[in-house]
Amino acid sequence: MGPVATTSIHKQVSGDFFDNTRFTIDWDQHSAVCPGGKTSVQWRSAQSHRGTPVTRIRFAARDCGPCDLRASCTNAQNGRNLTLRPRIEHDILQQARPEQDTDQWQRRYGHRAGVEGTISQGVLAFGLRRSRYRGLAKTRLQHQLTGAAINLARLDAWLTGRPLAKTRVSPFAALRPAG
Repeated sequence: MGPVATTSIHKQVSGDFFDNTRFTIDWDQHSAVCPGGKTSVQWRSAQSHRGTPVTRIRFAARDCGPCDLRASCTNAQNGRNLTLRPRIEHDILQQARPEQDTDQWQRRYGHRAGVEGTISQGVLAFGLRRSRYRGLAKTRLQHQLTGAAINLARLDAWLTGRPLAKTRVSPFAALRPAG
């Protein structure tokens, strides 16, 4: 139950570019219809560069070239291409993206984010991934002592008013002159 990654393409983030949610996908007929009403010319199963299965859909350059929506759809000279995950994953992602913007989802995820922060602190500051001992009993004792140490470190930070972690500064913001 983690957040679904949003798009990283600048034009899609700003809303000036059509993402795959703007296309009508017909999984049974193996076709897609673009926002301009044109139907895809190719549908094939493939693998991503990471080896996961994907569906690649291509629209004809003859349809995309004269289209009034071209500037919002593609920069490619040979027509728009879509890459979709398998149908089940695609449907789950389409449902999850709007859901993660709700207050209920944010509250539910807040608990997980807190746990992940604790695990991260344990790994980075207290060597939680490595056991110093052999055997489950000693390893269990080490984990309990590590948990106690994390609690003491957080209590100390709270009492002294010291933040647990520095707020990250983007590389661009780091170039700003002090003052």
